[in-house]
Amino acid sequence: MDASSSLVQPLLGWGQEHGTSLAPDVEIYQDPITGLSFRALQNIPPRTKLVICSFQTTLSYLNTTYLSPYFQSHSPPFPPNFVNSLKVHDPNIIGHFFLVQQYLLGTKSFWWHYIRLLPQPDTPEALGLPVWWPEADLEFLNGTNAEPPIKKRKALWEAEWKQGISLLATDFEDREKYTYHLYQWAASIFGSRSFRASLTIPPELISGSQNSFKDSLFILEHIMKDRFSVLLPVMDIGNHNGINQVDWSRDSSTGHFSLSNRELIAQGNQIYNFYGDKSNSELLVAYGFILPGTKRDTVNLRLTPSSEVVQLRRSQTSHVVDFNQPEQEFMFSVRILNDAARHGSGIPQLDMFSPGLVNTMSCMLANNRERRFLLTNPAYSLEKDPEVFSNPMSRNIIFVLRILQDKLNYEISRIEQCGVDLRKPQTQNQHTALEYRNRQVQVLQTAIPPISTILQSAFSYSSFCQHARHSANQSEDSLVSLHSHVELLSLDCAFGWLYKHYPDVTSKVSQLISEDQDEPLPLDWAILVEDWDHTYWTVWIYLVWMLWIHSKIEFETRHVDLAKWVFAMNKSYDDALSSHADAANLHADSTEQETIDFMVQNIAEIPDLVTFPLHQDATERLRNFASFVASEEVLPASCQMMTGSQAGEILEQKLLCISKVGHATRVQEEGSWTTFLSSLTA
Repeated sequence: MDASSSLVQPLLGWGQEHGTSLAPDVEIYQDPITGLSFRALQNIPPRTKLVICSFQTTLSYLNTTYLSPYFQSHSPPFPPNFVNSLKVHDPNIIGHFFLVQQYLLGTKSFWWHYIRLLPQPDTPEALGLPVWWPEADLEFLNGTNAEPPIKKRKALWEAEWKQGISLLATDFEDREKYTYHLYQWAASIFGSRSFRASLTIPPELISGSQNSFKDSLFILEHIMKDRFSVLLPVMDIGNHNGINQVDWSRDSSTGHFSLSNRELIAQGNQIYNFYGDKSNSELLVAYGFILPGTKRDTVNLRLTPSSEVVQLRRSQTSHVVDFNQPEQEFMFSVRILNDAARHGSGIPQLDMFSPGLVNTMSCMLANNRERRFLLTNPAYSLEKDPEVFSNPMSRNIIFVLRILQDKLNYEISRIEQCGVDLRKPQTQNQHTALEYRNRQVQVLQTAIPPISTILQSAFSYSSFCQHARHSANQSEDSLVSLHSHVELLSLDCAFGWLYKHYPDVTSKVSQLISEDQDEPLPLDWAILVEDWDHTYWTVWIYLVWMLWIHSKIEFETRHVDLAKWVFAMNKSYDDALSSHADAANLHADSTEQETIDFMVQNIAEIPDLVTFPLHQDATERLRNFASFVASEEVLPASCQMMTGSQAGEILEQKLLCISKVGHATRVQEEGSWTTFLSSLTA
């Protein structure tokens, strides 16, 4: 169909009669790819009004409100009960039924010249929308971001139709013709061709109407919150290429909505509208196409925080909720960056992720100490902090990166698994879906390496470790801040550090572990970390504090960085005790408690420590403290074993996060825990 078509010319004639028109140098033509389109007949200078659409020709819910001369019904009214029941919360349903009515009116409809140019209900595949694709084509979208919203649309439209049809009186003319199929068609037309009411309708046309004040108020609210959309005949022919080179303007004095160009349009070029900064997922679901290049390729990442986490996240000033889309509060995305410019102020590895994702994950993974920090500092934003490794959230950001890496890998696996049985594409829909599917995987794969680089560095280096592979200098500039301020220790390395500085004590402790676990010496930590990592982290922390208490000045002089962490943990435990009564309890199950108690009792008999006996109550308090730190300050990691039967292999285990930021000397505190420690003398 071209501009001389017997259908296009009557549309333009009807539009002209009612104030809707094209600029003289704009034509409508049939493009082999985009279908009906606008094209420049001559060079068109900037700021030309390419299309002018009169509000008299628009079609929407407003035409059922008898609001003003601009929004007339030209049709038999719907029953009052139907309109009154839906107009408060579901004006969009009224708009969909109104379009069905106009279709059923045929040549009697005021909008007939417009409606007959639309894809027709008897050929819904002409819409090109995935919601109308056959199942064989939809299979190619399984597991992708496009699958859930397509299913949601189908379910939503069916529920809307049932709600609307139940309100139409049985004696309403042609009620039986308002089928679900026609409702789907009408909803598809609105979903793929309409404009947002908030950007289209001037509020003055509502507030200055003859309607009641109450009706005007809720209609204005509907417009502001985009609870319905508006069809703009002729204007909606413009296609989308993802480049915003147009301006929209609305004029209540003339009753027109216009489309203008920002730059010169050369003769013969297609003239594009701009649907918004939409991702390829949004374009595919709503319009049935995707654009080339990776700029618009995004993958959604939904989080499901607990109610407690939601409360914490909402306390942060960086959190923004779109009350028009509350279900999107914890929906985020990842994308490929197409330029070298920074897109955030935090560490660059986070630039690919949409705002709020990392901050929400931070709240979800925060321990007690980190939650207190976030509550005390509501303006703090983890994802915007370039020095995140040098503050109290250093453990948290590493934990976030680890879980984020796992989530990205899971999403890749899920998409690939859902497509394992796909055959070679046979239709254009299948080719489009397969390209979209592959690009979703590409986005996820691209996001992983920058995160992995940080994690691999964090897990593979420690100045505390005595193993050559862990103590080699890290020279990459971007990782200097990480290693200068925080380190992660495995049990293997932690006991190696103990052995270097306190060989006699460590030998005795290793012998105790060997006896308790019935394992030979030297200890094979690859076996022990599988089930006993929390137990022996508790033992290690208990032992470190015993060594510190036994000779504080010597310990603080020899182990400056570790002493900073000791002071920080003491302060943190004081804060925890003041806000959480259960912090004073033992954090271990019954099996772990039996082993922990065995170790604690026998550590007291080690010759180097026997000169400093603790009362039973003091022993239990120190034990409980160690178990609390062991549960709070570790994080799961895939770390290379340094010794034992699986030396060189990567094993999942818990690493202790040691921050080297803080005071190099003790600070006088007045909390119950630090007061207790001060009472202990060697």
